[in-house]
Amino acid sequence: MYIMCLSLVLIFLSCSGVKSFTIKNETSLREELFVTNEYDVNVRPLSRVTVQIKFNLLTIHELNIRDQVFRVSGWLTMVWLDKRLSWDKDKHGNVQFLFATQSEIWRPAMVVSNSIENVGVLADEFTPFRITTGGRIFWEPTGIFVVYCEVDITYYPFDTQECFITVQSWGYNLREVNVTALGEGIDIQEFKPNGEWQLTSFRVSTEDNIDSKGDSFSQIKFHFKLDRKSNYYWLNVLLPVLVNSILTALVFALPAESGEKMGYSLTVLLSFAVLLTLVADKIPSTSINTSLIVVYFAIVLVLGALAVALSTIVLEFYFRSDAEPIPKWVMFISKDIVGRMVCYKGINTSKNSRRVENGVEPKVDYNDDPPLDRATTIKREIFLRKASEIYRDRMNCELRWRDISKIWDVFFLRLYLLVITCVTLGFLIGTAGRA
Repeated sequence: MYIMCLSLVLIFLSCSGVKSFTIKNETSLREELFVTNEYDVNVRPLSRVTVQIKFNLLTIHELNIRDQVFRVSGWLTMVWLDKRLSWDKDKHGNVQFLFATQSEIWRPAMVVSNSIENVGVLADEFTPFRITTGGRIFWEPTGIFVVYCEVDITYYPFDTQECFITVQSWGYNLREVNVTALGEGIDIQEFKPNGEWQLTSFRVSTEDNIDSKGDSFSQIKFHFKLDRKSNYYWLNVLLPVLVNSILTALVFALPAESGEKMGYSLTVLLSFAVLLTLVADKIPSTSINTSLIVVYFAIVLVLGALAVALSTIVLEFYFRSDAEPIPKWVMFISKDIVGRMVCYKGINTSKNSRRVENGVEPKVDYNDDPPLDRATTIKREIFLRKASEIYRDRMNCELRWRDISKIWDVFFLRLYLLVITCVTLGFLIGTAGRA
């Protein structure tokens, strides 16, 4: 039964005139195209060949912003017309396409002009050329494309970068080879997402490149716009930075008598220096753009260094002997200006307001006094002025060096919290707010 069915199928195919592929048919066709017609691989098929190119993206390996290297894998689809390799399929056993190697047919010389590895004409001896009946040739060389990408680190790590791959005609100028996009120019059907970068958009552009001799060469650029996925940086970079910023201000909340003020401030300063080193290792050493996070780190680092110096002054005030007189200008600034700004409660002026020298307050009872002459009145005014001066001196003596130290500690604490909050909010609005 099986033999009978197979025989009927063969009889039907032979009667319908359908011809199938055979080695003999293709061998005969190849001999006719490449030998009989004397095909020359060095001769262009047309005076101006139009080459259509499409980039098929597979994966984004990395975008290294420090080295400014963009690495992707994929393949190029190139299509051009060569009428010398056309045939009538009905006369050649229904052969609809042929395969050839790069040594057998003419192909346009193309280079990735912004490549930083394997700079040279695109070639792939293992990828065959597909030739259709009309003479259209399809070639799809694969590879890992490593190109230079100029990055903008201003908003790192909330940055958006645009990199491109440039494919240019090499050797054949614009009058001989013209490069255009095939379809949309970029195909991402086989694309696998990257863990660090999000592909947000892509586009294709064509332009002419003029060399030093004035010749124009056609080229096509495949642009890829990438947004950095910032979740990792929130936890591993920004959170430690924000915490250390707050710790810088808290050095002034640490009591001077604890003996840990200087050690604490130096530890926070060193931790910031380490964080700055870690971030600097990932950022290119370029002066074209300055990263806002580096500026922020530098500001906080300066504030940390200044906190060490200010803590030294505060400690110096705290451990001064009370026998050493306080200069008037120090007393004025600390008590009348800074003390009022921070609402310092360390001195109870209501009790001291009734004191004068030797604990006696000058009293004058005008009702019990007899009528005074002019000389007595002048003497009384002089006495009251001296008593007032003695009172002010006594009030000043009630403020000790330790009180001045505490006043400045409170002032620096509030000042640092205000400055760090403003700087941090400015940084977050300028970077994370943009993202």
